Amino acid sequence: MHLASLDILHFRNLSQISLEFSEGFNVFYGANAQGKSNLLEAIYTLAFLKGFRADRLCDLIEFDAQKAQLAAVVQNNHATVRLGLELDQKLRRPFVDGMPCARARDYLGILRTILFVPMDVAFLQAPPQLRRTALDRMVFNLRPAYLIDLEQYQKIQKQKSAVLRSETPDLSLLDVYDAQLLPIGCRLIEARYDYLRLIAPHIRHVFASIFDQSLECLPVYHNANMRDDIQLGSGHEIPLAQVLDAYRNAMSKARERELARQQMIEGPHRDDWSIALNGRPAKLYASQGQQRAMSLAIKMAEIACLKAEADIEPVFLLDDVSSELDPVRHKRLFEYLNQLTTQTFLTTTSREHVHVDSVARMFSVDNGSIQHVC
Repeated sequence: MHLASLDILHFRNLSQISLEFSEGFNVFYGANAQGKSNLLEAIYTLAFLKGFRADRLCDLIEFDAQKAQLAAVVQNNHATVRLGLELDQKLRRPFVDGMPCARARDYLGILRTILFVPMDVAFLQAPPQLRRTALDRMVFNLRPAYLIDLEQYQKIQKQKSAVLRSETPDLSLLDVYDAQLLPIGCRLIEARYDYLRLIAPHIRHVFASIFDQSLECLPVYHNANMRDDIQLGSGHEIPLAQVLDAYRNAMSKARERELARQQMIEGPHRDDWSIALNGRPAKLYASQGQQRAMSLAIKMAEIACLKAEADIEPVFLLDDVSSELDPVRHKRLFEYLNQLTTQTFLTTTSREHVHVDSVARMFSVDNGSIQHVC
């Protein structure tokens, strides 16, 4: 999979841009606050229908403009798909091959992207909700149908929560919602568990290859209904069936406490995940440098997992990575990147920070203008 071209109109500080890309490396260099990250965010927004920094659609639109437009040509094996997206102050309108998409699920998954930005280095210290969202996006990238269960669970969760907050909750209606939530919740837990199991060897391999061969880095699943955390890839995982039984048992006993608290207290919306370093919680025992390395290793492992499990090579968006790694890890990272066949978009403040064997296209970025240099 690769992005062949991109057209941008009034997206952040990018007024009008038309670019064609290499299937390999595409490097964007320039001073800070010139528009490099905005270019990556435009690609990300095309993939996920929302930006990675803005909470509101209006924040993605250039100042004094009424709407923004994005269009791209995506090559996937021998198929060519044209994606389009219009954004105004409150609405987004996605298009596939010129036809509007009424449902996001009919659009999402066509362009698979994996993003690393400097803020990702705080992954282990972030609130659980942000890690859950990141995990859900990772699972979705591999299994797009996961989005259907996730949206349905969130819809019923919202409905049930409204009943719990009402003055006189309807117990029979709560029974209906629980009956609907239980099988969907089981499928979400299973999908997350299976994904972390699949990506575990890739995280271990990438971290050892690029950063530190003496340390074992593995994902840990924190299921809200289990007393013990589950370290995947260790060979001593708690069986999935036991995890699902714990969820069913907790749901059957939750009603009285939910009524007292007026909120849902059991389910995958309370799960979390993290990383273990040599079997110990990385959040507590890893240095800041190691945590930066882990965050990047997870992204690289996601690429490897998609390739191994679905024969998909996503588009990799790498924002200013040179600011987050020491010289030794920086060198090892580029040695690893040189082995990949994934289309990569990389931003940097200086061309000197880029050490790839075959930079196919280089672009300069200055005050919202992007020029193809070589």
